[in-house]
Amino acid sequence: MMQFEYYALRRAELSNVFRELDQAAITLDQAKDKQIREEAKNLMERAAHEALKIDPHLSYLWFWARKEEAEKEESERTSEIANSIRHIWHKGQQTRSIPDAFQLSPDVSAVKYMPPLSFMLCIRFKLQKPYISKDERDFYLLDNPIRKEKIFQAPMVAATSWKGALRAALWQLGYKENNEIAIRLLGNPRDSDKHRAGRLYFYPTFFDKIGLEVLNPHSRETGVGERGPILMECVPEGVGTLLLLYVPFGPVKQKENERRAEVAQDLEALAEGVQAMLTTYGFGGKISSGFGTAYDKLAGESKLALRAELPDEATPATTSPETGQPTPALPRYLVSTTQLHPDFCQPDGGLKLEAQYQVLVESRGQKYTKNDRQLYAKAKSWWAREGQQPAEAAIQKSESEADPAAIETLSVSEWTFSSLSEMRALAQSVAARLREVSEA
Repeated sequence: MMQFEYYALRRAELSNVFRELDQAAITLDQAKDKQIREEAKNLMERAAHEALKIDPHLSYLWFWARKEEAEKEESERTSEIANSIRHIWHKGQQTRSIPDAFQLSPDVSAVKYMPPLSFMLCIRFKLQKPYISKDERDFYLLDNPIRKEKIFQAPMVAATSWKGALRAALWQLGYKENNEIAIRLLGNPRDSDKHRAGRLYFYPTFFDKIGLEVLNPHSRETGVGERGPILMECVPEGVGTLLLLYVPFGPVKQKENERRAEVAQDLEALAEGVQAMLTTYGFGGKISSGFGTAYDKLAGESKLALRAELPDEATPATTSPETGQPTPALPRYLVSTTQLHPDFCQPDGGLKLEAQYQVLVESRGQKYTKNDRQLYAKAKSWWAREGQQPAEAAIQKSESEADPAAIETLSVSEWTFSSLSEMRALAQSVAARLREVSEA
């Protein structure tokens, strides 16, 4: 009852704005002078913006009624109202966004606080078709409101919705309910008596815009609309963030190589499932009609962060001219088994400081990334173990062990990607390197 009274009050507040719109439309319909017509159009635009500020949903229903009237009367006055308001609606319809200060979704760097072999996947996707869902509120202006966060009323994809959509996509890819990888990722179905939790944790996704879709079901026999247009709230084509956390808990006595092999399998399956869910099968409602799908190309920098040490991406093996046998591949920071790469060496043969190496990288027009810091840390570690100056090596080794930042850098690997296809290829590459360690 309180909600009904609230909307009745809103309707009263909108009456003055609606009267201004009607008056401006009459002036526009009757005026002959070009300047007066332009002033009437500007007045309509200002009144329409004011209506959207008061209550966008009630305003849209009134605008929709004017559109229906315009189609029946085919008058210039009602057509101007419908066209002007429709443009302003699609341009200005927004909802309150959740302040960043609440940090409801952590940064991928938080994986450094997770157990070994945990990883976080952050994907900045762009919707190809609107996202539709169903809210559970009892009273609303429309019969089909989109699901919203309770405090800020921002449209959202709940964590449980993401989990259900991913489970459905994996099922389509052949990972059925009894598949071991699907169970490790998502846990047992609800009707199972094993009650095994999944290793994946889903974060909700919030959007900052609401739109409206108009569906008009037709009879299959007559081809005529049966119930008239149905208004459905949706998230229009925009940008969202899918954030996933994977923690590889398992048997206490499980061997490290077995755990790494499982993580490699899970990462590959997850990347395949996420790509299929976003681009092919969709998420939310009306997915059979193509709603809730995204582009393969992502809208911003997306990341994968893994809490693990991985072998270096070695240079290709070469053949020795003396023996004709393949020579072992070397890490990128070495030119031979006893010599550092010149990028890391001082003129006197010593190890460069990290600041000097950073200047060198940036002088080439490149950004100094976390991968560069990790590479330098490994070069420094090698110098401490096998360098030609034992005294300097001992000091550097002591500093490395005492420096929490260095330890933190060594324990987290981070990659970026710009498309879902690139994400899947990256996952396969990381999984292969995890298997190298488990088989060693």
